[in-house]
Amino acid sequence: MFFVWVVVAGLLQVTVLRDLNLLVVLAVFAGLKNGPLLGLLAGICIGAFSGVLSVSPFGLNLALYGLVGFLSGSAKEHIFYKESVLMQIIFSFCGLFLFYLAYFVLTNSMNVSILPTLLFSTIVSPAVFRVVEK
Repeated sequence: MFFVWVVVAGLLQVTVLRDLNLLVVLAVFAGLKNGPLLGLLAGICIGAFSGVLSVSPFGLNLALYGLVGFLSGSAKEHIFYKESVLMQIIFSFCGLFLFYLAYFVLTNSMNVSILPTLLFSTIVSPAVFRVVEK
């Protein structure tokens, strides 16, 4: 069912919700719920799907989404993580920030709308977590 949400989020992201990056939020969710290894695998699958939908280099998407999923799972295991809205917001913000920072470092290009995307995606992340969890 998780990958159905990935497809829905990806299609929404490229059509009507351009100021949200729901796929990174889903990679964070996968890492937090399933640990680093399954977070990495889910992130790679999300990156493969994102690569089909975007003009970014295919391997870059695999690496970035996989990294976010893996690091979210690793952070959960090494940091006290209590399921709460505040923790979801913090982890989502960190995952999104890491994603865009790594994207900038690897491509040396910055999109002007990254800050609104970062903030809007962070704000809706608890709702995304609730919907996907059900």
